[in-house]
Amino acid sequence: MSKKLMSRPWVQEILAFAGVLYIEAVRYSIRWEVRNNEYIENVLDNDTPILGVVWHGRVLMALQGWYRKRHRMVALASRSREGDLGSRLARWYNVVLVRGSSHNKAKPEKFKGGGVAYREMKRLIEEGMSGVITPDGPRGPRMRAGYGAVRMARDTGVPIVPFTWSTRRKTILTKAWDRHCLPHFFTKGVIIWGDPIHVAKDATQEELDAARQLLEERMIAITREADEAVGAEVIEPDESERPRADAGGAPA
Repeated sequence: MSKKLMSRPWVQEILAFAGVLYIEAVRYSIRWEVRNNEYIENVLDNDTPILGVVWHGRVLMALQGWYRKRHRMVALASRSREGDLGSRLARWYNVVLVRGSSHNKAKPEKFKGGGVAYREMKRLIEEGMSGVITPDGPRGPRMRAGYGAVRMARDTGVPIVPFTWSTRRKTILTKAWDRHCLPHFFTKGVIIWGDPIHVAKDATQEELDAARQLLEERMIAITREADEAVGAEVIEPDESERPRADAGGAPA
């Protein structure tokens, strides 16, 4: 019954509006510290496209680090009910959303639209928009980067810029695969940008492997730094095997 109700557009619209109210109220109530933002400030000043990456469990406060009024953004979302809700939420922030998921081998008969979404996002980035990808989405494993981001960086020529945040007080959805983080009001928070990662347009598979590993290591490191900076519980990566070269990991 709840799944059927959640699929109704008017319910999703109400939930999306409630989500916007929560996000806006909580992010403005937090005392934020920003670290290592010199590169991103230069990007914003010069209107340079990038590919921002954030773990799936930390997407809620991504806009706090991104000046949406100064730069255009395109994001990927799955064709699930969660993606439907995300697309309605994105409209409130003028974020362009392309819908599609990486192929699920457990359900080979289902068309996920990952290839179509990838090509559309590539086109928009090449036209000057910045992209955002959750490299461990949409199914995990948690905090393990797939190849979607490094392939997009190779195909578009834009740098990957890791991003994360944490707050001293927050609710962690421990039953969710991504351990999704819901920050509390009036607490201390930190935003950390990672150094950019460049992938050559003629990168070999070995170079893509190295870039994917570097991305994962940098994102794990800045996420740990953020949790420790505010004295919060450190969320660790899933111990599952890292993605293979044919894995996706692009859509949110």
